[in-house]
Amino acid sequence: MSHPVFTKKRLLVFLLHWLAWIVLFSLTYLPTYFTSVKIVWSFVAYKYLLVGTLDFLLFYFVAFYLLPQIGTKNRRWILFVVACVLLAIGYTYFKYLVEQLRLTVLLARPNGPSIGSRMMELADITSKRSFTFFKSNADRTIVGTIAIITLGFAYRLLLAWYMQEKVRQELENKKLQAELSFLKMQVNPHFLFNALNNIYSLAVMEKSAKTGNSIMKLSELMRYVLYEKEDEANKVSLDKEIRHINSFIDLEKLRHVHDIYINFSIEGDTAGKRIVPLLLFPLIENACKHGILTDADKPVEISLNATGSMLSFTCENYINTYQKDKNGGIGLVNVQKRLELLYGSQYPLTTQNDGQKFIVSLQLPL
Repeated sequence: MSHPVFTKKRLLVFLLHWLAWIVLFSLTYLPTYFTSVKIVWSFVAYKYLLVGTLDFLLFYFVAFYLLPQIGTKNRRWILFVVACVLLAIGYTYFKYLVEQLRLTVLLARPNGPSIGSRMMELADITSKRSFTFFKSNADRTIVGTIAIITLGFAYRLLLAWYMQEKVRQELENKKLQAELSFLKMQVNPHFLFNALNNIYSLAVMEKSAKTGNSIMKLSELMRYVLYEKEDEANKVSLDKEIRHINSFIDLEKLRHVHDIYINFSIEGDTAGKRIVPLLLFPLIENACKHGILTDADKPVEISLNATGSMLSFTCENYINTYQKDKNGGIGLVNVQKRLELLYGSQYPLTTQNDGQKFIVSLQLPL
Protein backbone atom coordinates (compact mmCIF):
# COMPACT_ATOMS: atom_id res chain seq x y z
CA MET A 1 0.00 0.00 0.00
CA SER A 2 2.96 2.33 0.62
CA HIS A 3 4.45 1.88 -2.86
CA PRO A 4 1.92 4.08 -4.77
CA VAL A 5 2.36 6.89 -2.23
CA PHE A 6 6.11 6.62 -2.61
CA THR A 7 5.74 6.75 -6.42
CA LYS A 8 3.53 9.84 -6.27
CA LYS A 9 5.97 11.54 -3.94
CA ARG A 10 8.91 10.87 -6.25
CA LEU A 11 6.87 12.06 -9.24
CA LEU A 12 6.02 15.29 -7.44
CA VAL A 13 9.68 15.89 -6.57
CA PHE A 14 10.64 15.18 -10.19
CA LEU A 15 8.07 17.68 -11.51
CA LEU A 16 9.20 20.36 -9.06
CA HIS A 17 12.83 19.86 -10.14
CA TRP A 18 11.78 20.06 -13.80
CA LEU A 19 9.75 23.24 -13.26
CA ALA A 20 12.62 24.93 -11.43
CA TRP A 21 15.02 23.93 -14.21
CA ILE A 22 12.75 25.30 -16.98
CA VAL A 23 12.21 28.58 -15.13
CA LEU A 24 15.92 29.10 -14.54
CA PHE A 25 16.80 28.05 -18.08
CA SER A 26 14.18 30.42 -19.54
CA LEU A 27 15.70 33.37 -17.71
CA THR A 28 18.61 33.24 -20.18
CA TYR A 29 16.15 34.30 -22.91
CA LEU A 30 15.26 37.59 -21.22
CA PRO A 31 18.01 39.66 -22.94
CA THR A 32 16.81 38.39 -26.33
CA TYR A 33 13.18 39.04 -25.39
CA PHE A 34 13.82 42.69 -24.59
CA THR A 35 16.03 43.37 -27.62
CA SER A 36 14.26 41.43 -30.40
CA VAL A 37 11.84 43.16 -32.74
CA LYS A 38 9.77 40.03 -33.26
CA ILE A 39 9.53 36.99 -31.03
CA VAL A 40 9.26 33.62 -32.77
CA TRP A 41 7.36 31.70 -30.12
CA SER A 42 7.69 28.36 -31.89
CA PHE A 43 11.46 28.68 -31.67
CA VAL A 44 11.22 29.74 -28.01
CA ALA A 45 9.08 26.69 -27.24
CA TYR A 46 11.55 24.42 -28.99
CA LYS A 47 14.67 25.97 -27.50
CA TYR A 48 13.58 26.61 -23.94
CA LEU A 49 10.89 23.97 -23.39
CA LEU A 50 11.76 20.93 -25.49
CA VAL A 51 15.55 21.27 -25.46
CA GLY A 52 15.43 22.51 -21.87
CA THR A 53 13.48 19.39 -20.89
CA LEU A 54 15.98 17.15 -22.69
CA ASP A 55 18.86 18.86 -20.87
CA PHE A 56 17.00 18.41 -17.59
CA LEU A 57 16.55 14.69 -18.24
CA LEU A 58 20.30 14.41 -18.83
CA PHE A 59 21.01 16.26 -15.59
CA TYR A 60 18.52 14.11 -13.66
CA PHE A 61 19.93 10.89 -15.10
CA VAL A 62 23.46 11.77 -14.04
CA ALA A 63 22.52 13.09 -10.59
CA PHE A 64 19.91 10.54 -9.55
CA TYR A 65 20.80 7.38 -11.45
CA LEU A 66 24.26 7.21 -12.97
CA LEU A 67 26.26 8.50 -10.01
CA PRO A 68 24.29 6.58 -7.32
CA GLN A 69 24.44 3.35 -9.36
CA ILE A 70 28.12 3.47 -10.31
CA GLY A 71 29.48 5.45 -7.39
CA THR A 72 32.88 7.15 -7.20
CA LYS A 73 34.82 4.95 -4.80
CA ASN A 74 38.13 3.30 -5.69
CA ARG A 75 38.30 2.11 -9.31
CA ARG A 76 34.73 3.08 -10.06
CA TRP A 77 35.98 6.59 -10.77
CA ILE A 78 37.30 5.31 -14.11
CA LEU A 79 33.99 3.58 -14.89
CA PHE A 80 32.11 6.77 -14.04
CA VAL A 81 34.32 8.93 -16.28
CA VAL A 82 33.97 6.47 -19.18
CA ALA A 83 30.21 6.41 -18.71
CA CYS A 84 30.07 10.22 -18.73
CA VAL A 85 32.14 10.42 -21.94
CA LEU A 86 29.91 7.89 -23.69
CA LEU A 87 26.83 9.67 -22.38
CA ALA A 88 28.08 13.03 -23.66
CA ILE A 89 28.72 11.61 -27.13
CA GLY A 90 25.39 9.77 -27.24
CA TYR A 91 23.42 12.77 -26.02
CA THR A 92 25.14 15.08 -28.50
CA TYR A 93 24.19 12.73 -31.34
CA PHE A 94 20.64 12.53 -30.03
CA LYS A 95 20.31 16.33 -30.01
CA TYR A 96 21.67 16.33 -33.57
CA LEU A 97 18.83 14.01 -34.61
CA VAL A 98 16.28 16.21 -32.83
CA GLU A 99 17.63 19.30 -34.57
CA GLN A 100 17.55 17.54 -37.93
CA LEU A 101 13.95 16.48 -37.34
CA ARG A 102 12.97 20.02 -36.41
CA LEU A 103 14.47 21.46 -39.59
CA THR A 104 12.81 18.77 -41.68
CA VAL A 105 9.40 19.60 -40.21
CA LEU A 106 10.03 23.33 -40.53
CA LEU A 107 10.97 23.17 -44.20
CA ALA A 108 8.09 20.82 -45.03
CA ARG A 109 5.51 23.40 -43.90
CA PRO A 110 3.66 25.15 -46.80
CA ASN A 111 4.57 28.58 -45.50
CA GLY A 112 8.04 27.55 -44.40
CA PRO A 113 11.14 29.36 -45.69
CA SER A 114 12.48 28.20 -49.02
CA ILE A 115 15.28 30.57 -49.89
CA GLY A 116 18.49 31.91 -48.48
CA SER A 117 19.89 30.35 -45.36
CA ARG A 118 17.02 27.85 -45.07
CA MET A 119 17.97 26.41 -48.48
CA MET A 120 21.47 25.86 -47.19
CA GLU A 121 20.08 24.08 -44.13
CA LEU A 122 17.88 21.96 -46.44
CA ALA A 123 20.94 21.01 -48.44
CA ASP A 124 22.63 19.85 -45.27
CA ILE A 125 19.56 17.87 -44.23
CA THR A 126 19.23 16.17 -47.59
CA SER A 127 22.79 14.92 -47.15
CA LYS A 128 21.37 12.74 -44.32
CA ARG A 129 23.63 12.05 -41.34
CA SER A 130 26.57 13.73 -43.07
CA PHE A 131 29.68 13.98 -40.89
CA THR A 132 29.98 17.68 -41.69
CA PHE A 133 26.52 18.46 -40.36
CA PHE A 134 27.04 16.28 -37.28
CA LYS A 135 30.39 17.93 -36.53
CA SER A 136 28.86 21.39 -36.94
CA ASN A 137 26.02 20.48 -34.60
CA ALA A 138 28.31 18.74 -32.12
CA ASP A 139 30.60 21.76 -31.85
CA ARG A 140 27.60 23.80 -30.71
CA THR A 141 26.26 21.30 -28.16
CA ILE A 142 29.16 19.30 -26.73
CA VAL A 143 30.30 22.05 -24.34
CA GLY A 144 26.79 22.51 -22.99
CA THR A 145 26.38 18.73 -22.66
CA ILE A 146 29.58 18.41 -20.64
CA ALA A 147 28.50 21.35 -18.48
CA ILE A 148 25.15 19.67 -17.72
CA ILE A 149 26.86 16.37 -16.82
CA THR A 150 29.28 18.24 -14.56
CA LEU A 151 26.38 20.11 -12.96
CA GLY A 152 24.56 16.84 -12.26
CA PHE A 153 27.71 15.38 -10.74
CA ALA A 154 28.29 18.45 -8.53
CA TYR A 155 24.63 18.60 -7.48
CA ARG A 156 24.69 14.95 -6.39
CA LEU A 157 27.87 15.40 -4.38
CA LEU A 158 26.43 18.53 -2.75
CA LEU A 159 23.20 16.68 -1.94
CA ALA A 160 25.15 13.75 -0.45
CA TRP A 161 27.23 16.14 1.66
CA TYR A 162 24.08 17.91 2.87
CA MET A 163 22.43 14.63 3.88
CA GLN A 164 25.56 13.45 5.70
CA GLU A 165 25.80 16.80 7.50
CA LYS A 166 22.12 16.57 8.45
CA VAL A 167 22.61 13.07 9.86
CA ARG A 168 25.73 14.20 11.72
CA GLN A 169 23.87 17.14 13.29
CA GLU A 170 20.98 14.89 14.29
CA LEU A 171 23.41 12.50 15.96
CA GLU A 172 25.12 15.39 17.75
CA ASN A 173 21.74 16.70 18.95
CA LYS A 174 20.80 13.26 20.25
CA LYS A 175 24.14 12.99 21.99
CA LEU A 176 23.67 16.47 23.46
CA GLN A 177 20.20 15.60 24.77
CA ALA A 178 21.54 12.36 26.26
CA GLU A 179 24.37 14.18 28.04
CA LEU A 180 22.02 16.89 29.35
CA SER A 181 19.61 14.23 30.63
CA PHE A 182 22.47 12.46 32.36
CA LEU A 183 23.65 15.69 34.00
CA LYS A 184 20.12 16.48 35.22
CA MET A 185 19.93 12.97 36.65
CA GLN A 186 23.09 13.81 38.58
CA VAL A 187 21.53 16.98 40.00
CA ASN A 188 18.34 15.32 41.24
CA PRO A 189 19.79 12.44 43.31
CA HIS A 190 22.52 14.72 44.66
CA PHE A 191 19.96 17.20 45.93
CA LEU A 192 17.66 14.47 47.20
CA PHE A 193 20.50 12.87 49.16
CA ASN A 194 21.33 16.18 50.89
CA ALA A 195 17.68 17.01 51.60
CA LEU A 196 16.98 13.61 53.13
CA ASN A 197 20.04 13.97 55.36
CA ASN A 198 18.67 17.30 56.57
CA ILE A 199 15.24 15.84 57.34
CA TYR A 200 16.86 12.91 59.13
CA SER A 201 18.72 15.36 61.36
CA LEU A 202 15.43 17.10 62.21
CA ALA A 203 13.79 13.79 63.05
CA VAL A 204 16.67 12.85 65.36
CA MET A 205 16.24 16.17 67.20
CA GLU A 206 12.49 15.38 67.50
CA LYS A 207 11.37 18.59 65.90
CA SER A 208 8.20 17.09 64.52
CA ALA A 209 6.68 20.35 63.25
CA LYS A 210 9.81 21.27 61.38
CA THR A 211 10.07 17.72 60.07
CA GLY A 212 6.57 17.94 58.60
CA ASN A 213 7.26 21.31 56.98
CA SER A 214 10.57 20.02 55.65
CA ILE A 215 8.88 17.04 54.05
CA MET A 216 6.31 19.38 52.46
CA LYS A 217 9.06 21.63 51.05
CA LEU A 218 10.97 18.62 49.78
CA SER A 219 7.78 17.36 48.12
CA GLU A 220 7.37 20.71 46.35
CA LEU A 221 10.95 20.62 45.15
CA MET A 222 10.73 17.05 43.86
CA ARG A 223 7.42 17.78 42.16
CA TYR A 224 9.12 20.60 40.27
CA VAL A 225 12.08 18.40 39.34
CA LEU A 226 9.98 15.47 38.17
CA TYR A 227 6.88 17.00 36.61
CA GLU A 228 7.72 20.49 35.37
CA LYS A 229 7.67 20.23 31.58
CA GLU A 230 10.31 21.82 29.40
CA ASP A 231 9.62 23.35 26.01
CA GLU A 232 11.39 22.51 22.73
CA ALA A 233 14.28 24.79 23.72
CA ASN A 234 14.72 22.88 27.01
CA LYS A 235 13.55 25.87 29.05
CA VAL A 236 10.98 26.50 31.78
CA SER A 237 9.36 29.60 33.24
CA LEU A 238 11.82 31.83 35.13
CA ASP A 239 9.15 32.54 37.76
CA LYS A 240 8.82 28.82 38.48
CA GLU A 241 12.58 28.48 38.73
CA ILE A 242 12.58 31.34 41.27
CA ARG A 243 9.86 29.62 43.31
CA HIS A 244 11.99 26.48 43.25
CA ILE A 245 14.96 28.42 44.63
CA ASN A 246 12.79 29.99 47.35
CA SER A 247 11.54 26.54 48.37
CA PHE A 248 15.12 25.38 48.76
CA ILE A 249 15.97 28.44 50.90
CA ASP A 250 12.93 27.73 53.08
CA LEU A 251 14.09 24.15 53.49
CA GLU A 252 17.52 25.36 54.54
CA LYS A 253 15.95 27.62 57.19
CA LEU A 254 13.87 24.75 58.55
CA ARG A 255 16.79 22.42 59.07
CA HIS A 256 18.77 24.90 61.20
CA VAL A 257 18.04 25.44 64.91
CA HIS A 258 19.28 29.02 64.81
CA ASP A 259 18.50 31.75 62.33
CA ILE A 260 20.36 31.64 59.02
CA TYR A 261 21.04 34.54 56.74
CA ILE A 262 20.45 34.10 53.01
CA ASN A 263 19.59 37.23 51.05
CA PHE A 264 17.87 36.58 47.74
CA SER A 265 17.22 39.73 45.69
CA ILE A 266 15.36 39.85 42.35
CA GLU A 267 15.43 42.83 39.99
CA GLY A 268 13.88 43.44 36.60
CA ASP A 269 10.84 41.94 34.91
CA THR A 270 10.75 38.15 35.16
CA ALA A 271 7.26 37.69 33.70
CA GLY A 272 7.17 35.60 30.54
CA LYS A 273 10.93 34.89 30.65
CA ARG A 274 12.27 31.36 30.28
CA ILE A 275 15.45 29.69 31.48
CA VAL A 276 17.18 26.31 31.41
CA PRO A 277 15.90 24.48 34.51
CA LEU A 278 18.08 23.56 37.51
CA LEU A 279 21.04 25.52 36.18
CA LEU A 280 21.29 28.07 39.02
CA PHE A 281 20.16 25.72 41.76
CA PRO A 282 23.48 23.78 42.18
CA LEU A 283 25.35 27.09 42.56
CA ILE A 284 23.03 28.18 45.38
CA GLU A 285 23.20 24.78 47.02
CA ASN A 286 27.00 24.92 46.83
CA ALA A 287 27.02 28.38 48.52
CA CYS A 288 24.77 27.15 51.34
CA LYS A 289 26.86 24.03 51.83
CA HIS A 290 30.23 25.79 52.01
CA GLY A 291 29.13 29.20 53.30
CA ILE A 292 28.65 30.65 56.79
CA LEU A 293 24.88 30.74 57.17
CA THR A 294 24.51 31.65 60.86
CA ASP A 295 26.51 34.90 60.90
CA ALA A 296 24.41 37.98 60.15
CA ASP A 297 27.55 39.86 59.10
CA LYS A 298 28.49 37.16 56.58
CA PRO A 299 25.29 36.17 54.78
CA VAL A 300 24.95 34.27 51.54
CA GLU A 301 24.08 36.89 48.92
CA ILE A 302 22.10 35.75 45.87
CA SER A 303 21.13 38.32 43.24
CA LEU A 304 19.17 37.82 40.06
CA ASN A 305 18.64 40.63 37.54
CA ALA A 306 16.47 40.17 34.43
CA THR A 307 17.23 43.00 32.00
CA GLY A 308 15.80 42.74 28.51
CA SER A 309 16.79 39.38 27.08
CA MET A 310 19.65 38.77 29.53
CA LEU A 311 19.74 37.33 33.02
CA SER A 312 22.58 38.29 35.38
CA PHE A 313 23.13 35.94 38.31
CA THR A 314 25.61 36.33 41.19
CA CYS A 315 26.02 34.20 44.30
CA GLU A 316 28.46 35.12 47.09
CA ASN A 317 29.33 33.27 50.29
CA TYR A 318 32.01 33.54 52.97
CA ILE A 319 34.03 30.35 53.11
CA ASN A 320 33.38 28.18 56.16
CA THR A 321 36.87 27.17 57.29
CA TYR A 322 35.48 24.86 59.99
CA GLN A 323 33.60 22.70 57.57
CA LYS A 324 34.53 19.04 57.71
CA ASP A 325 33.47 18.27 54.15
CA LYS A 326 35.95 20.14 51.95
CA ASN A 327 34.80 18.53 48.70
CA GLY A 328 33.08 20.82 46.26
CA GLY A 329 30.71 18.11 45.09
CA ILE A 330 29.37 17.94 41.54
CA GLY A 331 27.57 21.32 41.55
CA LEU A 332 30.08 23.58 39.80
CA VAL A 333 31.36 20.84 37.48
CA ASN A 334 27.81 19.95 36.51
CA VAL A 335 26.83 23.54 35.72
CA GLN A 336 30.01 24.15 33.72
CA LYS A 337 29.41 21.01 31.67
CA ARG A 338 25.79 21.91 30.98
CA LEU A 339 26.79 25.44 29.95
CA GLU A 340 29.33 24.03 27.49
CA LEU A 341 26.76 21.70 25.97
CA LEU A 342 24.03 24.34 25.73
CA TYR A 343 25.96 27.50 24.83
CA GLY A 344 29.53 26.49 24.02
CA SER A 345 31.95 29.12 25.30
CA GLN A 346 29.53 32.02 24.75
CA TYR A 347 28.27 32.21 28.35
CA PRO A 348 31.05 31.02 30.69
CA LEU A 349 30.74 30.59 34.43
CA THR A 350 33.17 32.90 36.29
CA THR A 351 34.36 32.34 39.86
CA GLN A 352 36.43 34.36 42.34
CA ASN A 353 38.06 33.00 45.47
CA ASP A 354 40.23 35.22 47.69
CA GLY A 355 40.41 32.73 50.54
CA GLN A 356 37.64 34.43 52.50
CA LYS A 357 34.81 34.86 50.03
CA PHE A 358 33.72 32.77 47.06
CA ILE A 359 31.80 34.50 44.24
CA VAL A 360 30.22 32.88 41.21
CA SER A 361 28.74 34.91 38.34
CA LEU A 362 26.82 34.00 35.24
CA GLN A 363 24.98 35.76 32.44
CA LEU A 364 22.44 33.88 30.36
CA PRO A 365 20.08 34.69 27.48
CA LEU A 366 16.38 34.58 28.29
